[in-house]
Amino acid sequence: MTNRPDSPSSAAAAQRALNCPRCGTAFTCDLSGHCWCMDETAKLPMPAEGEDCLCPACLRAAAVERRTRS
Repeated sequence: MTNRPDSPSSAAAAQRALNCPRCGTAFTCDLSGHCWCMDETAKLPMPAEGEDCLCPACLRAAAVERRTRS
């Protein structure tokens, strides 16, 4: 049997449990479709090689920091 992209097992496989590299907060990243960051107004480039996603609070703080430096 083949896993369909919308099946629960493939959706669970695409969801990653992460800890923010800046503050350590646990959060999830849903690679299968609708991740929380898709609706986020704060936008930054994708993480550099070797880095990972930030939690919502750290993403917003990094976006503010970046705007104030510009």
